[in-house]
Parts: sequence; structure tokens; C-alpha cells
Amino acid sequence: MHRVVLFCLFALSAAFSAQAYDYPFTNPYEATVFGTLPRDEFDLSSVRPAGFSDLNPLQDLGAVRGREMLLHDRPVPEILWYDDTLQYTLAQQRGKAPLLFILAGTGSSHESATCSFLQRVFHRAGFHVVTLSSPTYPNFVVSASTTQVPGYIPHDVADLYQTMDAIADRIGRDRIASFHLAGYSLGGTQAAFLAELDTREGRFGFEKVLLLNPAVNLMTSAIRLDHLLSDNVADRSEAARTVAGLVRQLSEAYRASDQVNFGDEFLFALHRNRSISEKELKILIGVAFRLSLASMVFTSDTCTGAGYIVPRGHRIVKDESLAPYLDSAVGVSFEDYVREYLLPFLQFHDPAITPEKAVAACSLEAIGPFLRGAGGIAVMTNADDPILTPENFAFLENTFGPRLTVFPAGGHCGNLRFRDNVAAMLDFFRK
Repeated sequence: MHRVVLFCLFALSAAFSAQAYDYPFTNPYEATVFGTLPRDEFDLSSVRPAGFSDLNPLQDLGAVRGREMLLHDRPVPEILWYDDTLQYTLAQQRGKAPLLFILAGTGSSHESATCSFLQRVFHRAGFHVVTLSSPTYPNFVVSASTTQVPGYIPHDVADLYQTMDAIADRIGRDRIASFHLAGYSLGGTQAAFLAELDTREGRFGFEKVLLLNPAVNLMTSAIRLDHLLSDNVADRSEAARTVAGLVRQLSEAYRASDQVNFGDEFLFALHRNRSISEKELKILIGVAFRLSLASMVFTSDTCTGAGYIVPRGHRIVKDESLAPYLDSAVGVSFEDYVREYLLPFLQFHDPAITPEKAVAACSLEAIGPFLRGAGGIAVMTNADDPILTPENFAFLENTFGPRLTVFPAGGHCGNLRFRDNVAAMLDFFRK
């Protein structure tokens, strides 16, 4: 089975190898951490509108605006007061234009470097572009999540769908020529489920949907990321010390900086200027995932009062130290979260749901028949993406066929700003 999959990957990658695909990092962990060097990034100035001659894409910088929207009028914990409204970014054209929604990856915000870069690209290409934070990002958990217990894709996708509908109404549907959708990492997985949901709800009628480095099975990919940490430390105590050490680095850098994106991209940036071993790279990726998870767990528990991290009945005040809660949260793996927190919540509302059913509902295989027949949905990923198994690649090949593009290198989302990748994205949406 693995030999067949590897042969398929070789065949799918051959076209790019022949065209001198020269993304510089051949180690997938280096690619994931270091991303794309400035010299290799797609040249934004090369983008010209195609088919929208009445638009002026060179006005992009002045047209990008951070927006916020009140979706749920409900009490917000004092410590999370600043997240009561949903925050998103809109880059708007002057006239009627197609609208592209871009969904961030696990734990990432609408202002992440990847979201911002892709927004500039597609706004210059003539699209209205909305970037949305992941349902696992604290602001979304507080302001847009119906349950405030993220991680179950059917619930998260329903929340995204309602949010996108409200944003489209705010823009004005008479100003929208057509609807399109893209997402990276977990956002790519969610984009597939959104497309399937829309065939039943019919609020958008997406013409093109692009899945960038999607997880095929959420549980499988999350466990693989978690194991990059757990497999490279002696025990949970060392894992906790490793996370704590990197948190200290983040804290010191935060104090020394005027503006910091306190997430995985910033964590990776701390290590771009020094030599780092493959083991350290794996630990760094695992820690970044664990920090995103910890932030999500703390936010959810604070909102619901479930008593998982914060003692039940305790109200955190603004001046209270969050260190004890962070120490507890970083010790929670994704498997722990699902088994101890998410699944009990799901079973309280639906006693018939089993762990197997919950995991299956968060896999692209759950909507496999739809995806096989959806000609407007495509996938772009990398042959060395560490969140995918050989079986995952086999599913993508069998499901998407010629709509699947596999680049030879790039790790997990490391090449999303690389010139060849962005050119391929533009080509997909412009066809």
C-alpha cells in the first residue's frame, strides 16, 4: 500500500520537478518553521486584474480594513472582554467583484502573515477578500462559536457559515459577483465541509474552492503534530519544561517589541537566525501546536465554566496571574482534550455519539462522495507534509484525481508564499 502511494506522489510531483521547482527547503520541518524566504516570495507587483477591467487593484493598501461584528449578545468573562465582537479583515474593491473568503489554520487569526499575504494577492487580482480567524482562535471562540467548545468540525463549520453569511450581507450582496473560498491547514479542511454544507443551505453557491495543505482526518493530523513534541522529549515533565522555556522567550520578545503576533509564526521567527537541529525543529513545531491548543482550551473553559482548567465557579479578574492556568493547559494534548473535554460535551447533547463517530465526522472521508463529484474544488499540498499519512495521500488522489496538485517540497504550509504556489492559486481561481 505504501509503495503504491509513494509511486503516486512521485508521479504527481514529477511535473513540478521537471519545471525546476526550486523551493529551497527540502527538509519538511525546516520548511514548516522557516516558510518562504523574502527573495523567493511571489512578486505582488506582477498581479494584474483578469476580467475585471473597471477595478483598480493598486488601491489595495488603502482598501484593507479590520472590521468587527457582534454576533452573539451574551455575557463575556471579564478576562476576555476584548473578544466580545468577531474580528475579521476586509479588502474591498470599489465596484462589484467576486468575493473570496480565506480561512486561517489551527489557532491562527485573520491577521496572520499567511492570511494577510494571500489577501493582498487576491485583492490585487480583482477580488473582494475577507480573511477569517480559525474557530480554534480565542476571538472566534468567544465571539462567534455557538457552543464555545471548538474542535468538532460540524459545529465549527456551522458557525463559520453563519459568520460568512452575516459578512456577505454587510458587504451587500448586490456588490458581489460570485463567491469563492480558500483555506489553509485546518482551514482547508473546513473549506471542504463548508462547500458541502452550502449545497444544502444554498446561501453562496461557491464557484471555486481551494484546499491548501488540508488535514484529511483532524484527529490523525493533530496527533502527528502532538507527537513531534512527545516523541522528542523524555516525558511529560520535560515537555512542560520545554514549553515553559519557549514561553519565556516569547514573553521576553513581547516586552521588547512594539507589536507582536503572539502565535506560532512569531514563535518560529525567534529561531530563524540561529542554527537548529531537526530534533529541535520537531519540538518547536510540536510546542507551537501545543501553545495554540492551550490558548483554545483556556478560552473555552473560561467561557463555559466547565472547570477543566479554571476551577469551577472561579471568576478570573484582570489583574490575576494566568501562569497557573497556562501551566495546566500546556500539559493537555489534543487526545486529552477530545477524550476529557470535547467528547463529554458532545455526548451530553447527543448520547448516541461515540468516539468513533465523532472522529469520523471530522474527516474528509465523511464527505468523500460529495468531494469526488465537486469539480470546482481542488487541493494543493506537499509530498512531504508531516501532518499527512500515506493513507491520507491515497484518499486525496482517489478523491480529487486531476484536481490534486502535490508539490515536491514545502512541509506543512511552508511554501504558501512561494512564487510557483501563488501562481498556481491565481491560475485556479482565474480559470
